[in-house]
Amino acid sequence: MESSHRESTQLKRKVAPKATQEKAFNLVNKASATGPVIRQHLDIERMKQPLQKGVFYVAENEGAAEPGFLVFLPGSAPVFLQMKKHAYPPCTLRMRVSTELGEGGGSVFVATLDTIQHSLRIEDVWLWKGASIFDYEPYSKRRVYLKEFVDKHWIPDTRLLGGVTTTILNPCSVEAAFSKPFIGIHTLDLIPEAPSKRRMWIEIDPKALVKKVKPLEPIIAPVNTNTNEFSALAVPVDKMPDIYDLYDASNKLIGRGSVQSFSMSQTLRTEKNVKVDVRWNKDFNGYEIFRKSS
Repeated sequence: MESSHRESTQLKRKVAPKATQEKAFNLVNKASATGPVIRQHLDIERMKQPLQKGVFYVAENEGAAEPGFLVFLPGSAPVFLQMKKHAYPPCTLRMRVSTELGEGGGSVFVATLDTIQHSLRIEDVWLWKGASIFDYEPYSKRRVYLKEFVDKHWIPDTRLLGGVTTTILNPCSVEAAFSKPFIGIHTLDLIPEAPSKRRMWIEIDPKALVKKVKPLEPIIAPVNTNTNEFSALAVPVDKMPDIYDLYDASNKLIGRGSVQSFSMSQTLRTEKNVKVDVRWNKDFNGYEIFRKSS
């Protein structure tokens, strides 16, 4: 049964230090030669002509939050910011990500942080380890970088992020989007396939906000369905503190696990490969390493 509960309390954001804010703004300004404008408004009556000029993907937006930039700087926590006037100051986010994202000066993603719904949706990549891929790569190719981010550089952890659920945008085609009623949809973003092109957004019904929370499937599903706890060999992941690749007795990769306690973190850092006990943690939809195996 679906829950009808929606978060109504606004998320408390931690403002980034001034020096970090300045670095984040500077990196965003360098991310594309076209400037740091993510999207422009388009009336639904005028959308036919732009759609005839290329391939587009559709992002359906249930809430009223606007997209901004998720910035990964060298030696700093990820920063979320928006470039519009009177925007909330850049805030830091506690995410389990690889330090590799800060190489080459850093990386810049497009994301939507909804402080009412307590959600973060990662949508696009503009700058990847210093390379401005938004200007040269089509959207479908930029999705490959998003996949690499999910597979190699990020461990979702809702609890660490203060209760914010993080997802990756899965857009649909224009045909699929307009072949069904827009129930609970606030706006649509039309994302061009061509590189260096801004999105266009269309307002559907500002009052038709979704009333039910759809159950979110975990990004990494547990493989051990018969027991909540199991043992595995934990191998540290390079440049990702407290993150380990987990292997079963036949040396098959199970997935990645994270350490949630300081004492366990200190214990494992003294050893390279160690047998540990693991369980699936529903709080952040991931494997938790909670003790050394006896």
